[in-house]
Amino acid sequence: MLNNLPDNYSEMIRKVLYPTDFSHASESGIAMLRNLRELGTEEVFVLHAIDLNKILGPVSGIDIPAVINDYERETEQNLERFADMVRREGLKVNALQPRIGEPSSVICETAEEVEADMIVIPSQGKGFIAGILLGSVSEGVVKRSRKPVLVLKFRDHQGEQKVSSIFETIAVGFDFSERSEKMLNFVSFFSESKDCRKVILIHVLERKAELNEESMKRLKEIEDSFKENGVDVETVIESGTPYKEVVRISEQKNATMTAIASSGEGFMKSLLGGTAYEVVRKSRIPVFVYKE
Repeated sequence: MLNNLPDNYSEMIRKVLYPTDFSHASESGIAMLRNLRELGTEEVFVLHAIDLNKILGPVSGIDIPAVINDYERETEQNLERFADMVRREGLKVNALQPRIGEPSSVICETAEEVEADMIVIPSQGKGFIAGILLGSVSEGVVKRSRKPVLVLKFRDHQGEQKVSSIFETIAVGFDFSERSEKMLNFVSFFSESKDCRKVILIHVLERKAELNEESMKRLKEIEDSFKENGVDVETVIESGTPYKEVVRISEQKNATMTAIASSGEGFMKSLLGGTAYEVVRKSRIPVFVYKE
């Protein structure tokens, strides 16, 4: 039995914000939006954040307003091209005007303005301006956002992930906190995908800690809830450094996505430098971070 299911459960992720730097990684992520469309996502806002510090750098002797104007015009053209690619996935698309500012802050502010239900952001790539959006910016979004964040991860060509859906096998870092419980509602939502085959519950014990009877009972309730919906469940209980164990087990079990709450009691005490943030940094597969 899952807790706190909202009345609009079928509309949990109706609108998403998708920031892009027009890189190959950003384009690859469009295919993953198809997975969300099948679960009810209807509208995608595409955004490009312009970081003037990274565009201009220490320059002199150039017409800065002209450079900015040219870049904005080029960006608008690229946004329309990118929006057309998203439309081909059967989604309504809003190409937002390019916005100038520190990218992670711009992204989070825009998500609030358009009332997005979730931010979907690629985590690495080599776009026109390397690093302007992907990589460290995705980590900044995870830190600042008050919306859930789905961080898309792409392996290199030698280890490129070959899956039809990010929801095939979902690894869940669970610590019995209130936020972890709320996160389960999203995992349950994702597990409704026709492609979902398995959910892996991961709990990492504090040093010398043991699970009490109440905690064991709760894990059994969660298992039964997923099984009732036809989803296979495996529970893994380990001791060690939480983020390392979550990442290790996710990869060992060939998970296609990891889900984790941004903070909470137990081993998820802090976002900054905490388990969720480190999982986003270290994972090689997509990571869903529950925020509120």
